[in-house]
Amino acid sequence: MKILHIIPNLRKGGAERIAIDICNELSRQGSDVILITFHNQNEYEFLTTELKWNVIPSFIKPSISGKTSVDVRNLQAFIDDFQPEIIHTHLFEAEMVVSQIDYPKAAYFVHFHNNIPQLLNLDVKQLGSKLTWTDRYEKKLLSRAYKKRNVTVVAISKDVLSYATRVLSKNVRKVLLFNAINRSRFYTELRQTTGDRIVMIGSLNENKDQLLAARTIVELNRRGTHIHLDLLGEGPLKPQLEEYIAKNNIGDWIHLHGSVDHPESYLKDASIYLHTSKAEAFGLVMVEAMAAGLPVICTDGGGNRDLIVEGKNGFMVEKRSAELLADKIEYLINNPKKRMEMGRNAQEFSEQFDISVYVEKLLGLYTSQLEC
Repeated sequence: MKILHIIPNLRKGGAERIAIDICNELSRQGSDVILITFHNQNEYEFLTTELKWNVIPSFIKPSISGKTSVDVRNLQAFIDDFQPEIIHTHLFEAEMVVSQIDYPKAAYFVHFHNNIPQLLNLDVKQLGSKLTWTDRYEKKLLSRAYKKRNVTVVAISKDVLSYATRVLSKNVRKVLLFNAINRSRFYTELRQTTGDRIVMIGSLNENKDQLLAARTIVELNRRGTHIHLDLLGEGPLKPQLEEYIAKNNIGDWIHLHGSVDHPESYLKDASIYLHTSKAEAFGLVMVEAMAAGLPVICTDGGGNRDLIVEGKNGFMVEKRSAELLADKIEYLINNPKKRMEMGRNAQEFSEQFDISVYVEKLLGLYTSQLEC
């Protein structure tokens, strides 16, 4: 099967990582697959060494004044030459660009990695907002493309599927396919640990809210419970985090490691995984932590509800409270047998999210659409 996956760039992020993993596994299972980006950034060189990857600069700059600027000539030529059976897009920029492609021979798959705000129905209270009208125009362009094509939307969680069902036409096929990981990369033999290390992975930003994780460490210290927190990632929240850490004198307990290529080494040394996102479409890093045998303690981000079996493989706190998070961490620290049991459950739970199983399901979706 000839397959194109298209994503704007390969900067570090969940969508970029699963697109790479999908392409690598599709190739391993015998498909002729090419990954296309519009920009040359690649922060996953260690994962793309055997991948067919082409950079084809392409863009669309929508304008409600009628001055929309589009350049997809090279991408159109590449698609005409390669003649894919499947075109699978990731992230909104890729969907907008591909909406300008004229190639009716393929089945189109649109990967919803989040609840795309541009697809919301127009709020009459915001009629004066230029941004709202731009979103409406972009949705119109996509809807027009969807009507002409054999399109399947792939939703990564129940929350995202509900959103896609609400904002898209009934004529667009929508399927639920939970994200997946290269489980062998993160799998670790279960072992008894001291329980003095927790880890959190993600961009340092307001949504991931590592400040709440830092406040949790302060609360634990106040109770006389001292535990190390490894924060992996870079982002705009870093200065605030550094200031908070210095102000509260917790530099010995919170460690900012920046962006790392191999987070699995940190998971291997940890006992608990902490996740404090305000909104989470799925929670790929939580599955990676589970594969490493870690129970997960998290806040309710929406899509990550699909991953927590309360008290079995982790805990989800409904309020964004450092005290409640500290309660759960303290419970697992003080109950190592329970922590091991939940880690074992988490590891077993992660088996269903292996990339090889995922790609078999995806190939089934591809085949069924080609037969329509």
